[in-house]
Formats: sequence, structure tokens, C-alpha cells
Amino acid sequence: MDNQRIGDFIRELRKEKGLTQKEVAEALHITDRAVSKWERGLSAPDIALLEPLSELLAVSVGELIRGERAREEEPEVEETKTLLDYSKEEVRRKVGGIRKKYLGLLAGCLALVLLVGGVLLWRSGLLFLLDQKSSPDGRSVVRVYSKNWDFWPLRFTLEDAVQIIREDGDQKTYISYGNSEYEGLWWAPDGRKYVMSFRQNGENRVVLNWLDTHNEWNLNPILNMGGEGAQYQFPQWGKDGDSMLFYYSTEDQEGYFWYNCETGQVSGILELTPEG
Repeated sequence: MDNQRIGDFIRELRKEKGLTQKEVAEALHITDRAVSKWERGLSAPDIALLEPLSELLAVSVGELIRGERAREEEPEVEETKTLLDYSKEEVRRKVGGIRKKYLGLLAGCLALVLLVGGVLLWRSGLLFLLDQKSSPDGRSVVRVYSKNWDFWPLRFTLEDAVQIIREDGDQKTYISYGNSEYEGLWWAPDGRKYVMSFRQNGENRVVLNWLDTHNEWNLNPILNMGGEGAQYQFPQWGKDGDSMLFYYSTEDQEGYFWYNCETGQVSGILELTPEG
């Protein structure tokens, strides 16, 4: 089916009849825009309009579909075949239009779901969750995020940070370490405190958080066994829940020692030689 050919034929017949596009549209109870689209080959008449349109333009339905006048009287079988072919094309066109419409609607719905889901994930912080550790007694949980938390309008920002959100029942505690890189978090066996390690401005930091008093200790000045510029790693807690085993290293030496956070005493110093 050649839409352009049909459109040119409709325009030619309309002008022969001395009709305007608006007059054709009014006779068929459609808009003149539809007639204009026919004549420009952008669309074809609906199958239900073929008979009244052909009567208005004084041609047969077959001639209208072929876009030309018949040279001789067209057999009825050929006329029927032409109409059936047009009907099939019309059905394919409508089905294709419906498919495009619903595919577009589906794509729009999917995009909306992804947008809403992304916003919810952003607000929940799941996109930025680095770690989640529960206390041994299960009463507290610490979640570590890679973005800073903004209290208004209660969302995560694009600012990189080690953001701590600790939940103790209904109470939440927020601690932010700007422009830092998270290394690890370890709960004490008694569940009253935890140690966290992170890198900030190229140096590692070790902090001790007490749940009972809501205090935070920067342990770097206290852990002076390796001297100035030493780097520390926290391997484990002692069984008593107060002693912490630390590994330290400098350019010249490395080793291990125990630190008691209740008494502040250092013990069990073990220096390692370069050969091990």
C-alpha cells in the first residue's frame, strides 16, 4: 500500500470536485488535519472511511486504494482482493501503533520505577553502605557509609566521608569523619565499646568509642610505642574486653603490643627484626 500515491490521488479527486480539505472532513465527520495527512502521504484513510470517501470522490474503493482510476471495469474478485489487502495492512498498522504505544508506556513506567527506586536507595543509604556490625549482645548496630549525612533534608550528600550511624534501641548517634577511607570496625567482647580504623589525609587513625559515656578517644597520641609517624593496625580484642592487641610499623621497625583501655597500660611488647 503506497500512502503517497493514495494521498496524491485523493488530492487530485478533491480538487476535481472543487472541494476543500475542510469540506471533505465535514462530510466524513473527521478533522481537516486527518485529510491533510492523507494527502501528504503521512497516513491512509481508515478502512471504515473508504466507502463514504469513495462515494464522495466518485471512484470505486479499489481505485481509491490503488491510487489510480481503473482502465477497464475491475472484476469483483479483484476488487475484493484489493480491499482485503488494504484491510490486512490497516490491521498491521493499528497493531503496530498499539504495540509502540504500550511499549512506550512500559518504558515510561520502568523509568519511573527506576527513578523512585534510586531516590529511595539514595535516601536509605544502601548505595553507600560500606559495613554493618552488631554488638555481641545484639543491642547496638553500627553502620558505616561512604557519604556524609545531611540532617536537612535528611539525606546523604555527595560529599565523601566515613559516616557512622549507630543505633542503640531507639537512639541514633551520628559521627562523621570527612574525606576519609574506612579500614575496619571491631566490637569489644563486652559490647560496651568498639574500635574503628580509617585513613585520613594520608595517615591512619584509630578511634575508640564508648557506648556508656558516648565518648570517643583518638588513640593515636596514646599509642606511642612506635614513636612519631608510626602506623597502627588493630588485629583483635583480648578476652577480658579491655585489652587490645596492636600492630605498629615505622620505617625502621615493627612489632606488636597490648594496650588496656581501662588502665592505659601497655604490655607484651614484641619488636620484630627486619628478618622477622
